[in-house]
Amino acid sequence: MVTQNEPVDGPTLRASNGFFHPSTDLEREGVRGELRKILESPVFHNSKRYAEVLKFIVDQTLAGCGDQLKERTIGIEVFHRTPDYDTATDHAVRSAVAEVRKRLALYYQQSTRGQYRIEVLPGSYMPQFRQATERPIQLPSGRDSVLESSERAAPATIKRPGRSRWLGSKKLAVGCAILVTSVAALVVYVRPRDTFESFWRPILSSRSPVLLCIGNVQGGLGPQGEKLIPSLTLTLSDFQNSAMETVSERDAITAAKFAGLMEANGQRYEFKSQSDATFTDLQRGPFILVGLLNNSWTQRLVPKLRFTVEQTSTIVRIRDSNNPSRQDWSVDYSTPYLDMTRDYALVLRVLDPKTEQIVVVDAGITVFGTFAAGDFLTNKDEMKKLAAIAPPGWEKKNMEIVLSTDVIRGRSGPATIVASQFW
Repeated sequence: MVTQNEPVDGPTLRASNGFFHPSTDLEREGVRGELRKILESPVFHNSKRYAEVLKFIVDQTLAGCGDQLKERTIGIEVFHRTPDYDTATDHAVRSAVAEVRKRLALYYQQSTRGQYRIEVLPGSYMPQFRQATERPIQLPSGRDSVLESSERAAPATIKRPGRSRWLGSKKLAVGCAILVTSVAALVVYVRPRDTFESFWRPILSSRSPVLLCIGNVQGGLGPQGEKLIPSLTLTLSDFQNSAMETVSERDAITAAKFAGLMEANGQRYEFKSQSDATFTDLQRGPFILVGLLNNSWTQRLVPKLRFTVEQTSTIVRIRDSNNPSRQDWSVDYSTPYLDMTRDYALVLRVLDPKTEQIVVVDAGITVFGTFAAGDFLTNKDEMKKLAAIAPPGWEKKNMEIVLSTDVIRGRSGPATIVASQFW
């Protein structure tokens, strides 16, 4: 069930495109009245499925939960799908919302507008509301009719060619000024955003808190690892030193950097270890995963991507499915600590198909790679390296990046991008 937040009455916020969020009881009731008229119309009255979808998304939005409306949420709540159903093969929600969008357009073509209008924009499951405006005044059709109306409305005057040319020049000058202003505004609008800002925008603009999920020793033990079961005989020492309570120092510092980034941008966040985080937690909003072999949630995502992780005996390597013979992105865990010279990491920013939330992943083969990737992701100067290799429009794409870092006597250096995939 979608968690409902108590609406707060106050001034209505209105966007420049005319849409607004109802913030008073009177406005919310007005939108509900419009919804009732729509559902009682012939366009929706004989279609229970589409009516249920529209009512659900409008009710949730009015309750303050519109940003939580995802394909999976609607599938679970309206179509009674299981929480782990495959949205890639089950298109029920997408098809239904597309049909709702069409029927709303048909309704407003056939019906007299009320005080409010409900729309579902393409690519979104969250309905938008606007106050209906007066219909524009229709001029008579045809050139002759227009001229006749103008002539009737204006008194007879003596035409002066010089004055007409002056008025025409004045109109042209005004038109040029408007055009120049419009072009200038367009240039400002399309100006490339900072690479760092563009990468983090989907996370930092979320209205839901960001989950920072850090790997721990228990995650590194695999599915058969230690399971700490609370009991009357469990000592404080056993609890404090358990695998689920132990994280790497470098992983903790990296997670703290992400927390500092959230703080600096006024974004709410919460910490959880990979042992404590649940699938439901990951469905509530964007999340950041720290760690690879010690974070089971990272291991859930990576196998389905181009760059995956393979472990044989003591050797762990990043595999490129497009070039399976490549063997050099690897680390041998039997190497003496001070003899290690290079580590590798995966950096992801993708829409998780299961949770339908944006996730950023910082996953080094060892803690040195994770630490270097953390610097890369939280340092604006380091992030400029991404702009050098990213394709046009990358800001709205999923991405997977392979990083390399030199390690000298237990200290990792700056990261270098060695491979990438955008889609």
